Amino acid sequence: MGQINLYKIDENKKDDFLNKLTEKFEFIGEQDYNSMENEKIVYTVGTYVNIPEERKPLEWQWILDEYDYEIEGVMASPRAVLVIEGGTVTYAVTYGLSYFAVDKYCDIDFAFDFARRISFKQIKTTTLTAPNAQRNKMINVYLNYRELSFDSGESYAKIKAKMTIEKEFTLHGELVEIGHSIKTQLSENSVDCILRFIEYVESVRAREELHKIPVFSKIKDEKIIQELDHRLIEKIEENIECINISELDIIGATEIFNSNDASFTLKYGKKHKDIQELTKDNILKFMDENGLKIKNNFLDLKVVSNKNGEPVCTDVMKRLIDFTDDDKRCLLLKGEWYSFNDDYVQYLQDSIAELEVIYDPKYDFSNKKLSDYVNRKYREEKDGVEYEGLTTEEIKRKIKDKYYAERVFNNILSEQFGFENHDRDDDETGAGKIELMDLYKDGTMYAVKIGNSSAKLSYVVEQSISSTRMYKHHLFPDMPKVESVAVWIVLKRRTHLPDVNGKPDISSLKMIMLKNRLDAWKKEVRILGYTPIVYLNYWEK
Repeated sequence: MGQINLYKIDENKKDDFLNKLTEKFEFIGEQDYNSMENEKIVYTVGTYVNIPEERKPLEWQWILDEYDYEIEGVMASPRAVLVIEGGTVTYAVTYGLSYFAVDKYCDIDFAFDFARRISFKQIKTTTLTAPNAQRNKMINVYLNYRELSFDSGESYAKIKAKMTIEKEFTLHGELVEIGHSIKTQLSENSVDCILRFIEYVESVRAREELHKIPVFSKIKDEKIIQELDHRLIEKIEENIECINISELDIIGATEIFNSNDASFTLKYGKKHKDIQELTKDNILKFMDENGLKIKNNFLDLKVVSNKNGEPVCTDVMKRLIDFTDDDKRCLLLKGEWYSFNDDYVQYLQDSIAELEVIYDPKYDFSNKKLSDYVNRKYREEKDGVEYEGLTTEEIKRKIKDKYYAERVFNNILSEQFGFENHDRDDDETGAGKIELMDLYKDGTMYAVKIGNSSAKLSYVVEQSISSTRMYKHHLFPDMPKVESVAVWIVLKRRTHLPDVNGKPDISSLKMIMLKNRLDAWKKEVRILGYTPIVYLNYWEK
């Protein structure tokens, strides 16, 4: 049997794909084949190869050097691509590492459109994405499982499974891998067999759907893409933490990890720098060292991915970051903009609806409460030693800076409502100082955040996850008993969220990043053995 890794090329990227393929690969010829299903269709099959002549030194040559054993080097992996054109449709079949040259030009809906319409006999592994969660891509392994399974907020990136096929069906084997491509074993190594498989896949794609699979819809309107790009740059300039660099990338049906088995080279023009980890700090350092600006240069930075010391792929930065635009309900993945499909949004809403949400108006905050508190502290502290020699305005400014909004909110709850105030209490762990919680009362620890954007409010969710893990593993001394873990969000808005079943409907917020993180937080807190609760209040300016 022969293995096939089949891509469908995006029509809008076909010319770029063929041009780039011609640059990197040698065209050795093409042949025409008649369709088995439609005599009017003729397929043109072109073959492209890349046989590197350069020999590279072994990374582990030092072992051989102990015995003066010399090797000239090893040849890099040979690669080949079959390009199949039939009418207006173009496919590519990859061999060796050539999928790196094809993946960015593919129609990413092609393989999952096929997967929705086939029956699975046994699910082997799945890779699920959960944008903006701490574990933003998860690989699951199954035994004797046949149903597609996913939690709310998750979308499929890859499926490896045995599909149900009829006894007389001999075109390909049971095992299929679905990602940006379709990978399986064909009954024979021949172009005719490949063409029969393509026609079979297209016939399956014409059937009714058997499964609902949450995915994203690609945005193709150039004006919308330009607007989203502009909004992205503005957000990165405000705070680079609004983006995420994926820990796991899916190329075709192969996982490439951003970890110890890879290294990277950052490039812009003639400037370049080798780095071991693709982190925001390393990227910003490279830009600072070379006088580059986020507004003009960030999305066009080039990143060379090296695997086993060999460069295998070069991408622009835009393809390597994840970003959620809450207002537009769009997501940037692998350099493409997507809007969430209905299944994705529905499952995410279902997850958030499970959360216990508590609103008590007596905890609402306001500019007046803040200013009254700061003025009181001014009267109490203005004659302190630390303010000697300062003018009245300087003292007021220092006290205002000292009593910022979240500190005042926590202080008021402690002074008036019986909460224990742990804000600014840092506990020492092996990783350094960590603020375990802001407030505590009756077996619940609270992490508090005031804000009106996903990026700002999501911080408190990450803080809560980290501190809950630390508490669970007894890394803090003399801690009170905790049964529930709460995220306390103070929304800077006057308009209240609608109530559903007697509680505020936080799923109505246009904050997809926050909802994704709350979804991940809910699961993590439950796994650790605690009850997740969201407290919601408003800053009525």
